[in-house]
Formats: sequence, C-alpha cells, structure tokens
Amino acid sequence: MFQILIAVLIIVLVLLIVVVWFQRRALKEINELKSVSDELTKKNLSSQLAAASKMQLIGESKEELANLQKKYDDKVAPAIKKLPQQGDELLAAARSSQLLTINSAINDYREAIGNTSEQVNKIQQALQKLQQQEKRHHQAVDQIEKRYRHFHQKLDDKSFEYGDTVKELNERLTKLEQRYAKFVDLTHKGDLEAAQEILNELQTDNDHFAHLLEVIPKLYRPLVTEFPDQLSELKSGYQTLTNQHYNFTEKDLDKKIEQLQEKLRQTVKQLNDLQVDVVKQSNKDLSEEIDNLYGVMQKEIDAKPEALHLMKTMSEFIPHARRQNSELTAELKRLNLSYTFNNNEIESARRLDEQIKSIDKDYQRDAKAVKEHTVIFSQVIEVEKANQKELTAIEEKQKKINDEVAKLQTDELRARKMLQRYSVDIRTIKRQVEQLNLPGVSQDYIDYFMGVTDEIKKLSAELHQYKINMDDVTKQLIMVEADLETLREKTNDLRDSAELTERLLQYANRFADNERIEKAATESRQLFSDYKYAKSLEKIGTALEEVEPGSFKRIEDSYYNEDN
Repeated sequence: MFQILIAVLIIVLVLLIVVVWFQRRALKEINELKSVSDELTKKNLSSQLAAASKMQLIGESKEELANLQKKYDDKVAPAIKKLPQQGDELLAAARSSQLLTINSAINDYREAIGNTSEQVNKIQQALQKLQQQEKRHHQAVDQIEKRYRHFHQKLDDKSFEYGDTVKELNERLTKLEQRYAKFVDLTHKGDLEAAQEILNELQTDNDHFAHLLEVIPKLYRPLVTEFPDQLSELKSGYQTLTNQHYNFTEKDLDKKIEQLQEKLRQTVKQLNDLQVDVVKQSNKDLSEEIDNLYGVMQKEIDAKPEALHLMKTMSEFIPHARRQNSELTAELKRLNLSYTFNNNEIESARRLDEQIKSIDKDYQRDAKAVKEHTVIFSQVIEVEKANQKELTAIEEKQKKINDEVAKLQTDELRARKMLQRYSVDIRTIKRQVEQLNLPGVSQDYIDYFMGVTDEIKKLSAELHQYKINMDDVTKQLIMVEADLETLREKTNDLRDSAELTERLLQYANRFADNERIEKAATESRQLFSDYKYAKSLEKIGTALEEVEPGSFKRIEDSYYNEDN
C-alpha cells in the first residue's frame, strides 16, 4: 500500500509541474500580445487623421481621407479599444481553472491583434502618401518656377545662339507656364490627384524643353557659322579652278553646290519649326556632302603636279621601251637564222610591242586632254601609274628574252668543246681495250660502245645543222655524258676482270695436282675464250677460295693497290 501511495504522489507532482509550466507559458504569451496591443494604442492614429483633415483637400484626395476616417471610426478604433479588455480577461482565465482550454482564446486574441495592426499600418501608409504628395507638389511649385526663370534668362541672354527659333521656343514656354499655373491652382486647392496628373506631363515636357535649349545651339551654330562660308568658298573655289582648266571626277559641281545651299535654307526653316531630329540628320548630310566636294576639288589640285610629272616620265619611258623592243626583235631575227627558238621568243617580242603601242595610245590620249584642258588629273595618275608598272614589267621580259637568246652562242661553243672531248674519250676507250690484247669482247659491250659512238655522231650532226636547236643539243649532251660514264665503268670492269683472271690462273698453277683447281681453271679459260671475263674470274676465284681461303682477296687487293 505504501508503494502505491508513493506512485500516486509522484503522478500528482508531475501533473502539478506540467500545470505550472503551461500556466507560465500562457501568461508570458498573453503579456507579449498585450504589449503589441499597447503599441497600437500609442500610435494615436486618431491624432494623425485629425492632422490630415487640416490639409485643404478636394476631389479624390478629400474622398480618400474621408474613407480612411470612416474605416478608422467603424473598425479600427473599436478594435483597439476592445484589445486591452481581451488581454485582461485572458490573464484572469490563465490563473483559473480555464487554463486547460485557453489555447483557442489566445489564438483568437493573436489574430485580432494582427488584423488590427495591419489595418492601422494601411491607414498610416495612406496618410503618409497624401502628406508626401502634398509636400512634393509644394516643392514642385518652387522648383518649376525657378526652372522657368532659368529658361527665360537663357533665351534672353543667349538669344544669338538660337536665332529665329527663339519665337517658337517662347511660345512653347508660355504654354508650359499656363499648364504650370493650373497645377499651382490645383495644388493650393488640395486636389492632389488632378495636380499629380498635370505634374507628370509637365515634368516630361519641361525636360524635353530643357533638351531643346541644350541641343539647338549645337545644331544652329554650323547652319549660320560654318556651312554658309564653306558653300561660298566651294562656289568661288570651283569657279577659280574651272578658270584654271581643272576638271573633276564628279560632274556639275556648281549645281550640286546650289542644291546644298537650298538644302541649307530648308534646314534652317526646319530648325525654326524645332524639327530637331530632322535637322540633326540634315546637318550630318550637309557636313558629309560638303566634305566630299572639298575632297573632289582637292584631289585634282593634289593630283596635277604628280600627273604632269608622270606624263613627262612616260614621254621618255615609252620611246625607250619601244627602242629596246625594236633592238630585241632585230637580234632575234638575226639569231633565228642560225638557231631554232623553242620558247616563242619572236612572238613574245611582237606581243610586247603591241602592249607598248596600247600604252602609247593611252599616253597620247592623256597628252591631248592636257593640251585641250579636258584632262582629269586624278584619272591620269591612275592610268599612267598602271602603264608605268606595265612598262617596267615589259622591260623585265625583254631582258629575260635577251638573256636567253644571248646564251645560245655561248652554249653552242661550250657544246662544241664537249663534242671534241667526247670524241677524244671514245677513241681513248677504244685504244685501252685494244691494248688489253684480249681474244675479243662481248657483244653487249660492243653494242653499248657503238651506241655511245652513235650518240656522239648524232651530237655532231645536231651541231652542224643549218639552224641549231640548242634544246636538242642540250638533251644530247646530257645523254652522251651519262652513257659515256657508264661505258667507262664497263671498260674498267672488263679490264679488271680480264687482268685479275690471268693472275688467278697463274696462281692456280701452284695447285696442279688439285683436281678441283684444275677443273675450275679449265672452265675459266674456256669462259675467257668466250669473252665472258666476269664469269671466268668468278669461276677460278671461287675455286681458289675453297682450297686456300683468303687467296682471292689478297690477289685482288694487290692488283688494285698497283693501280693506285
């Protein structure tokens, strides 16, 4: 029983602790909510509404303030007044047996405070908006008035920068001031919404007017101080240059100058009507077109000295190129009697002469234009520079052709010397073979020897033609040189094989009792008799190496050392 009693006491104690904790938490939460409620009371919204009612409002602004006052009287004020009583009732309930069911009432209290606080904030924001709007409007009255005084002062003091646009600008400023007067009247009356609508448009138009005052002098200045003087200068300059017989790449410059003068007059009218964007583009076009006309005239002034210098240079260059081509053609005809040309040299010289004639035709045309005062100097530079470059290329081609044909005689002499040398070489080779006292030579060697001999004869025949074709001669020289070198190698191989074979056969006599050597020696002699000297050498050399290794290499080295 004692243990049960202890357990019951513990449960009761825990329940008491829970109740105390829950009560303290509820009291804390209720007190925090009461603090928020007290803050709402301190805001004294009724005083703020009373202060706002002193503003002289009319129209929508006055109606809006009335709605705010009604909302406060009907909803907000009763709610604020009720909140302290609710808080006190909740505190009492938290200390009573109602503690366990108080949660729902606390939530309702919290929701009521939240709704009331939100409504108070909205009313305060609306009041601040009205007050700030009124303040801005009164500030705008002073600011705009100062701005208009500045506009008037600028138009009076700097009227010379605006020309005849002053009249239209003053008219626009008068209209702005009339709308400003209406804005001031609405502001003083307190019709804030209607005043705000005018203020928005007025500020935009004022900014545009300020932009006009800023940009018009920049547009007006070139129209009265630059373009007229430039066009006048262009007109007198054109007259002076035409009197000096200048001609231009663009036709009717005088008419173009008149068109620009008319465009200038129209642009001034457009500016007087304040067509700023149109004038801005017109000024850009006028500037570019005037610069272009200056460029056209200056181009010919600058081109004249260079063009006349080029004409003088070409007057000497063309006869020089023609004379060189005549001399080249004459030399080609002379050499063509003795040599065959393979690169159309005569036809090339004829084409060069046609090019020179075409260049001379251009020169004569330009010279006539200079004489008759119809010349356009910049075009002369373009044509004559190109022709000068072409003449330089022609002279290079003339030199190349001349150098090529000038080599013909030198190449012929060199070829004749080579022919003489080849003739000596072929006879020398023939004597070398004869001095070997061989039983004969192979048909292959004879055929190759005769082939080289025929090539030398063909080379001789080429050089004894009525008209020598040096291309064919050069090809024949290359062929003879290569084949003659091969023939020398074949002759050396023939001599070496024959003499080495004889030495090895003599050495083989030491092995007379050796059947292998004796048989190889017999076969080697037979091959030697058949003019097969390389095979004869191979036969006896192989046998000796088998019987006495190193003997063939020793005898071979001794032979070649004797030659050295």
